[in-house]
Amino acid sequence: MANYLDKYLNITPTITVAPKMAEPTAVMLPNNNQPKAPQPMGTNVLERYLQNQGVVGATQVNAVNNSKPVQGYKNNLRTKFQNNEATIMGVIIRSLGAKNNVGNELIREGDVRGTLINAVDRLDELKELGINTLHVLPINPPGKKNAFGTAGSVYAPADLLKVDPAIVDPNDPRTPDEQFKYFTDECHKRGISVMLDLPSCASYDLFLERPDLMAFEKDGTPKTPGGWNDIRMFNPWKDESKRELNKELLDYHIKFVDKCIKNWGVDGIRSDVARTKPTEFWHILTDYSRSLDPEFAWLAESYTYEDASPQLNMNYDRPQDSLRAGFDSYYGQYHIFHEWTNAQDLFNYVRENINMSQELEPGKSLIGSFGTHDDISIMNHGGVTFTNLVSGLQATLPMLNPYYFDGYQSGDDYIYDFEGTTDEQTDTDSNECTVHRGRPDIFNFSRPLIGDHPECGDFMKNTLDVRNDKKYHDILTKGSFIPLNVEKNDNDQIIAFARHLNGKTLLVVANRDVNARQGGSIVIPGLKESQKLNNLFKSYGENSTLQASDGRLNVDLGSGRIHLFEIDTPNIESSGVEVLKQKQ
Repeated sequence: MANYLDKYLNITPTITVAPKMAEPTAVMLPNNNQPKAPQPMGTNVLERYLQNQGVVGATQVNAVNNSKPVQGYKNNLRTKFQNNEATIMGVIIRSLGAKNNVGNELIREGDVRGTLINAVDRLDELKELGINTLHVLPINPPGKKNAFGTAGSVYAPADLLKVDPAIVDPNDPRTPDEQFKYFTDECHKRGISVMLDLPSCASYDLFLERPDLMAFEKDGTPKTPGGWNDIRMFNPWKDESKRELNKELLDYHIKFVDKCIKNWGVDGIRSDVARTKPTEFWHILTDYSRSLDPEFAWLAESYTYEDASPQLNMNYDRPQDSLRAGFDSYYGQYHIFHEWTNAQDLFNYVRENINMSQELEPGKSLIGSFGTHDDISIMNHGGVTFTNLVSGLQATLPMLNPYYFDGYQSGDDYIYDFEGTTDEQTDTDSNECTVHRGRPDIFNFSRPLIGDHPECGDFMKNTLDVRNDKKYHDILTKGSFIPLNVEKNDNDQIIAFARHLNGKTLLVVANRDVNARQGGSIVIPGLKESQKLNNLFKSYGENSTLQASDGRLNVDLGSGRIHLFEIDTPNIESSGVEVLKQKQ
């Protein structure tokens, strides 16, 4: 636990109210003015802080009946992130197990709503693809007032401590908490970790119920993030000038962590818009979670730089601070890969992250955020060809945990036939069928996320099979990253890099251009003319031509093609090339 709390909290034995947050100084402990080393829960500074805040000893979260962990399963999600071994699929429970049988793509009479029970039917499919971690979007009841959509946004929670009744199977006798625990148990039986989404803001309903948790402008109006009128912002501060946290909000989030670990069997948390809370807040939460489960993992929705900052009422992103505060991994900026115009843009971003890792604890990583629920479907940037290119990059880039969103594996474009319509049937105060075009629907009860291109899933599975192959796994998760120089490709559309570990090299060659062939000559020190080139990835689209010669590879690449070769260049790292290594 934490010398961090020793720095930031000034606690004495006689405190009975919320302690003030001091400037970074050593904590004043009983009988000793020096900071103490981490101690077991029950004697450490964290518990003393929580006791003084009224968190420990407050209303307790009751554990679910029969909530024992699945036999043979042990949470290792934090280790997965640290070793670049989490392969993540984002899912929405209300659509995961839904069945759209009649009418339009809204789920209505004659259709089947997605629930925690029928979502289990999809798990074997995801496991077969190579997924070992689910990012479950919020499962809380959404607010009904000032709502977006006819079901309400999953990111507008009315209560963080409850399960949405709409995703509970009414024919199952188990309680909502027990049904969610059943879902996580079924994931665990398949070796799949569960990471639950923690919304950053409150619904208007929760705002009305708990004004003590909320942030207000100087004129008394509630703070609202720009463009999101269905939610209100939490206030993490009691007194920001003194760095004194809002005890009630911290208490509420501690109870959310308790629900995750003690009731729902969750393995980690994805924090929505992490920058809405200060590092002190996250330090306490992450430390508390690991006093219950040392392998409990934290993923920050934090970007290397927020392209929309400064968004109204939002701070700039600060990923280094989030990672120092206890987060294991963060989103990064791969969601704008389609905007990068050349290979150097990609290489510069990889350099930026690997260099940042040198300043942090070992094992900090990011996810392959090429297409999350916030982003337009990758299909809309170049169809199956671009989707396959991204799959290949996810499997081979360094410091990265591959991430996909449900529908990716079948090429769903997330275009809905009810967009712009109204519906008399609604669970909220809105009849508008709100959707964000090209993005997964988080506002309505709608169809499962299934597209018309299963070949996307075939290639995705192939790339993950290669990544998980014992022969290549360590090279791709721990090996160095070596950008390679490409000559005779003036527009810099050829992406060429090596991954190297213990004398073994994997070569990645890709064409960034999904509309045209690209030719060039890749400089590869140590490559021999006799090198055999066997592509470890399946072929798709246009054929490519590659010819090895001493020290270089001449290529004519099909549009959007990506290739992976094992090559014999044991001394490539000492040949004068740039070598980048994540701190692990």
